Amino acid sequence: MPITGQSKRENGMENEGTELAELEVMAKETQAVTITNEIKAVLIRDLSPVANRMQNYTEFAANIKVSNEVDAARATAVVKEIDTDLKLVRKHDVLSGITSGLDRLHKRAVAFRSLFIGPMERDKKAIRQPVMDWEAAEKRKAAELAAKLNAESEAKAALERAKEEAKARRQREIEAEATRKAEEARRAAAEAQGAERARLQAEANAADRKAAAANIKAEARTEAAAATFAPVVHVEAPKSGIRTARAWKVTDIDYDVFFKALAECADLRGFVEIKTSSMERAKAANTSAKIPGVVFEQITR
Repeated sequence: MPITGQSKRENGMENEGTELAELEVMAKETQAVTITNEIKAVLIRDLSPVANRMQNYTEFAANIKVSNEVDAARATAVVKEIDTDLKLVRKHDVLSGITSGLDRLHKRAVAFRSLFIGPMERDKKAIRQPVMDWEAAEKRKAAELAAKLNAESEAKAALERAKEEAKARRQREIEAEATRKAEEARRAAAEAQGAERARLQAEANAADRKAAAANIKAEARTEAAAATFAPVVHVEAPKSGIRTARAWKVTDIDYDVFFKALAECADLRGFVEIKTSSMERAKAANTSAKIPGVVFEQITR
């Protein structure tokens, strides 16, 4: 049912108020993370020295060699300097404010977008589903009608085949009877003389011709029966034009069966994600823990 002009205006006014309110909040939060000249000056003042020291850290890391206690002490001192600068950057009030503000702004923008996407996706689903249900029902009807028509077509073809096969059998019977008469006439002609013998031979020849003709007809009827088949009937179901896609979805897993098969079929391993981080946490909680096939090594960070 189309949306009336009044309902459109009412819905639009209601949504417009919500959207405008969200836009106002987003605008304020955007201003809060704007990098002004003052903020830029503070960041340059506090972070420029760190940027300069980072060049020294990179050079020191590229050329570090620890072969004695003095080298180790110097490296330890540089690590402490890096930790200090890391803390300065991570805990910097202005930079942290910008980061958290951007995070809030991102969440707000996602929520604002959802004001449009959420309702439209909901309404789209509500509208599509009855259409898809109708299409599915029409497909079932078309399949049922096609099955009915194909059954009728097959029954008709079977009846025609039966008729042709019956005609072929009748011709075989005629052929057999004519062959029998021809043989009897020839046996009788072998014992007869004169005109009677000629008559019987002529009768045998006529029976042969009748048997040959019946054979030809029987072959034709047999071929006709073999060529009689039911045409396949296709029934097209009406379509709505709504685009759909088919996909497979896992609805249940028998883990006992799956893991048993996993041990025997290497191809299934690609479907399993091994959570090494969970193993490491388990080992940290219980140092004596052992997992078959897993090698742990304690490292220093």
